[in-house]
Amino acid sequence: MKADIYVASITQDDTGAAQKSWVFEKTVDCRARGILRKGVGENSTAFDINNYVNIMNDLVKMRTSEAIPSDRRVASIRNDDQIIYLENLDPATEGGLSSDGSTIFEPRGSTPILNFNGSLLEYETVLMRSEVQKLVVS
Repeated sequence: MKADIYVASITQDDTGAAQKSWVFEKTVDCRARGILRKGVGENSTAFDINNYVNIMNDLVKMRTSEAIPSDRRVASIRNDDQIIYLENLDPATEGGLSSDGSTIFEPRGSTPILNFNGSLLEYETVLMRSEVQKLVVS
């Protein structure tokens, strides 16, 4: 799997107002999956499957070789064939960064994954669906 990482670029116009746009930083290799948990919760972003497992619709765990800082945005999480996380599950839906319909995520923290003798294997980052699903890209 792969994902695109974007970083904010902030400029000021003649009036002093700040303008934020997003710049493509890099594409990373990753493994992403939705967050599942046991039990029935009060969380409005979860739905119940046979009263045993809840899927958190707005949260994804992603494993990468580098930590992803929380000031970045993650989009276009994909396998070899297609984008995996789409707004409205419709690739024709405008969303994300362009007409690809990809969901935009905000990193909420990276945790190092270590092997049995303490060597770093990879990082696991929790991604949360961004409220703003349209980024101004420069």
